[in-house]
Amino acid sequence: MTTLIKVTFTSTAGEEINGQAQCEPMSELVTLPSRLLELVQRARAAGDGHAFVAHEDGYRYLLKPVEDGVYRLDRSRRHRQRLLEQAWKAVTAPTKDQRQQSGRFAHTLSAAALIGASVYVGSSKVWTLVALTDALSLVGVGVVLFLVGAVLSKGD
Repeated sequence: MTTLIKVTFTSTAGEEINGQAQCEPMSELVTLPSRLLELVQRARAAGDGHAFVAHEDGYRYLLKPVEDGVYRLDRSRRHRQRLLEQAWKAVTAPTKDQRQQSGRFAHTLSAAALIGASVYVGSSKVWTLVALTDALSLVGVGVVLFLVGAVLSKGD
């Protein structure tokens, strides 16, 4: 049974185009559509290098040419980042969407801190230095998280 698989064409000229191709799972043969084959011909005519990568279940597979327009999935070198690598990259070099989600999370924590401060103020019967410090700390944390959320939520 033939299925569709996501394919990415990349050339040394800087082109990166995504598309869908037919994949025969039993033989692991991928048949490219004419639109992607035109890109291959154009890259060859210009003398540019190119490569195809198939995406399946979070893995990237190099496509090796078999005949004109037909490629084979090279499952011997499947590539996927490990969980800790993905987590580290999300913290050190987040994408735009990850920054926006982190900004939303910071805004949520900011609201929780400010609500906690108001509940603390409303429920305190005796005001001591510790109680005042706790309430001001919650307000301070809420303001800082609000500012962090505003910076992270800013779009590119």
